[in-house]
Amino acid sequence: MEQKIITLMPKNEHWYLSPKHKGVYYPSVTMVTSYLPKGKFFEKYLADQESYEESKRILQEAADRGTRAHIASEELDRGNTIAYETSGLTDEEYQLMTYYIAWHRKFNPEIIAIELRLISDKLKLGGTADRIYKIDGKTVLFDLKTSKSAIFDSHWIQVACYAQMYEELHKTKVDEVAILRLTSRRKDGYEYVVRDRTEWQKDYKQFKKTYDTMVYLQGNKKVEPKIIEVPSELSLK
Repeated sequence: MEQKIITLMPKNEHWYLSPKHKGVYYPSVTMVTSYLPKGKFFEKYLADQESYEESKRILQEAADRGTRAHIASEELDRGNTIAYETSGLTDEEYQLMTYYIAWHRKFNPEIIAIELRLISDKLKLGGTADRIYKIDGKTVLFDLKTSKSAIFDSHWIQVACYAQMYEELHKTKVDEVAILRLTSRRKDGYEYVVRDRTEWQKDYKQFKKTYDTMVYLQGNKKVEPKIIEVPSELSLK
């Protein structure tokens, strides 16, 4: 019997398979935005930690918190109920969801799409937009954040690229991009910032510059994953 071969992708990297070209993978938008520094204050915060391992732990903890919050918010947007005992959320994360509900009730968004995958053969990029909403009659590409300190420039070029991809793939104009940062440090429990079409198109220009920086730092080589193909089962028999 012929052994099945599976493909292993690099850890901590996210690649998207081209819908048109067999075996061709594109980097994620967030992989590109990681090449834009988050600022000296964020870097100093990490540098002030006891060790490199502690800095990594903090970053991983933040990533895990964001993942759980995204899953919970998606459940709410799909009309499901989240119970504290079975939510799998920490007390802090559960409280963040109360802020998300408060934002929903204030802005009353109409849901167009949830966790929408966007893969562009034209831009050679892939990504997942958290939401496409209609708010006050405008098409809004929405992103949810749980970072404790701020909304970073890398976040804005991220949503700007998603907006560009959405317009290309769905032939629909994006009027605004918006970032909702859930945080107990704000009176309302969140920071909500919107950028109009002119603003996000400027941010997209910065994204393209950041992409060029990524390519330059990789030696101007073709951006592709280091794929390993291995058998699906191993045995000495």
